Amino acid sequence: MAETRVTRGGQITLTKDIREKLDIREGDKVRINVIGDMAFVSKKDPSAFDKHDFLPESFEKTLKQLRQQAITKRLKRLKVVE
Repeated sequence: MAETRVTRGGQITLTKDIREKLDIREGDKVRINVIGDMAFVSKKDPSAFDKHDFLPESFEKTLKQLRQQAITKRLKRLKVVE
């Protein structure tokens, strides 16, 4: 387990052994997830967001229909429309 000190500006340094284990290099982005009183550091993988054709072609149409149904349902519940 590595230990590091927090600077006056709230910054921390990832030690060399951690950077090597996570393959973190200068300019890479890291993600910090906080669960309870613990923080987990992981390398952000930019290729995870390079997905194409992830959603079906009809997604926009389906989403529009779902939104319209939700609006209609809400207006009926509020008795704005019958």
